[in-house]
Amino acid sequence: MERETKLLIGGIAVAALGFFIPLYFGKIWLGLFIAFIIGVIFLGRVLSLSEKEFESKVAYRIFYGLVVLVVLFHAIAFAHDYGRKDYQKDLLLEIRKTIDSGGTQADVREKLIYVLGQYHQNDRESIVATFKDVMNEQIGEDGIYLSDFDLRKAAGDSSMSDIDEDNLNHFYEIDEEADEIRVIVVADVSLGSDPDYKNYDGQIGRHEMMFILNKEGVSYEVLN
Repeated sequence: MERETKLLIGGIAVAALGFFIPLYFGKIWLGLFIAFIIGVIFLGRVLSLSEKEFESKVAYRIFYGLVVLVVLFHAIAFAHDYGRKDYQKDLLLEIRKTIDSGGTQADVREKLIYVLGQYHQNDRESIVATFKDVMNEQIGEDGIYLSDFDLRKAAGDSSMSDIDEDNLNHFYEIDEEADEIRVIVVADVSLGSDPDYKNYDGQIGRHEMMFILNKEGVSYEVLN
């Protein structure tokens, strides 16, 4: 096996190890950095071995300069992307919060509005009694509110087979005296405005929403 072939195979193996080992532990930026450094070393070694292959030193220097420019370009691009990683993460979390809020509004708020409509249209005894009657499927044990996602998943809906969970935790509280229902929703992924806020389910700093149903209507509040 020729020296160049050995060098190529060795470079590929070392770069792969340098990238995939940190990646296995969730350190993607460290893996990319190590792979980049190994690539630079590999290029430097190849250039040093190939100097004699060029027709003149001028041609070698031109090629060497081009390689240096390419390496510098990638180094700057890497530094730029690394510097924006927090911004990109925050942006994705903000998008996720918007999706969580919109989905929850469509699921919980619309159902509570329906309960309110049933209460007024049919002269029901109370909001709480109407809620228990109309939303019987949503009332789980220990204050757990079952969302549409939970019900469809439990029913074996084929469209949900590839989705493990929606990363939203739903709870409910019934105030018989005030004739009021409260549904609290806590996200597992989306972050709230206060990183030290203690969520309803014991998490810290997660996005939390509360829907309140009473005789006056349905209100919505972002708790964090």
